[in-house]
Amino acid sequence: MPVDVELIKHRVKDVEKCISELKRLASIPFAELTRDQIYSMRYNIIVLVESLVSIAIHILVEEYNYKPEYYAEALRELASKLSLKQECIEELKALVKLRNLLVHRYWIIDDRRVHDEVRRNFKCIEELLDKIRGRYGED
Repeated sequence: MPVDVELIKHRVKDVEKCISELKRLASIPFAELTRDQIYSMRYNIIVLVESLVSIAIHILVEEYNYKPEYYAEALRELASKLSLKQECIEELKALVKLRNLLVHRYWIIDDRRVHDEVRRNFKCIEELLDKIRGRYGED
């Protein structure tokens, strides 16, 4: 089965919405964030990773007949096949680890640290999205 460009298009939009919301939340000083905003930040990170992994698995299965077993493996393989820098591959793997903590070990989350990480930037994710758009006809 060929790569479903519509599926990719929808997931890319999901990632973009999450990035936009995370940037908005990161612009608020941590001390001023409400509990709801902190949980929104957590949620958007989870959705962002789930959307990226959905894209990666779909492309890897349909185009490369490769079935990753883990989220980090899916992003690593896709990023590698799309020639992302090793630094970005490592950053994407770290993002998956954060998602795993948020989903499975929420009681040990340091929300201030999450906020600080979100404030940095989304350069590697945006680079991955640019390569996906370029390869699969997304503008």
